[in-house]
Amino acid sequence: MIYNNSVAEDEQNHNRYHKRFLKASSFSGWKTERVVEEYHDGRIILVNQNDPKSHIKKMDEVREVVDIDLGITDRGGASATGANLQAFLYISNANKVIASAFVEHIEKGYPCISSHEQDDSGKLPLMKVGDNPMKAVCGVSRLWVFKQCRRKKIAARLMDCVRANFVFGCTISKVKIAFSDPTESGRLFAQPTAGPPNFLIYR
Repeated sequence: MIYNNSVAEDEQNHNRYHKRFLKASSFSGWKTERVVEEYHDGRIILVNQNDPKSHIKKMDEVREVVDIDLGITDRGGASATGANLQAFLYISNANKVIASAFVEHIEKGYPCISSHEQDDSGKLPLMKVGDNPMKAVCGVSRLWVFKQCRRKKIAARLMDCVRANFVFGCTISKVKIAFSDPTESGRLFAQPTAGPPNFLIYR
C-alpha cells in the first residue's frame, strides 16, 4: 500500500489498513484446522466455503487486506469471493498469516505472450494475451506474501501445495494453472512456476 504521510487522508487510510492487517494476520489456531503441509517455519492450511463460519470469516479478512496490498479494486469476475474459492494460508510459527493463495476451479486460460520481454526501461511491457483458449484446471485469483517474508520460497511452497491438494488424489500439472491479472512481480514468478512457453491468464 503506497501512501503519503504528509497527506492527512492518506495517513488515516494507512492507519485503517494497518489495523485491518493486524486483525487479519493474527491467527490463534483452530481445533479443526486442515493442515496440508508443515515446514520448519510454519504450516499451510486449507480453507474453503464449506468450512465453519469462523474459518470463512478469517479467509475473507485476509482477502480484504490482500486486495488492498495488491491494488485490487474490482471485486467482480474471477477476483470475487465465490462458492468455488479456496484459500491456502501460510501460518508462521509466531501464529501470523504471512502468505496466501486464493484459488478456484476453471476450465480454460489464455497464454500470456512475450511476458518475459523487457522494454527500454527494464520493466515488463503490458501483457499480451493470446486469442486461443487452452485447457486449465486451477485459477490463481490472488497470490500474496507479506513483504518482509518475500524471497524465501514461500510463494513456491504455496503453489506446490495448491498443485498437490487442489484436486483430491492427484497433482495438477503446472501447465493447467492460470493466473488472474498478475502484477509485474507476479508475472516474473508465474513464468517458471507455470512452465514454458507462456503461462496462462484467466478472467
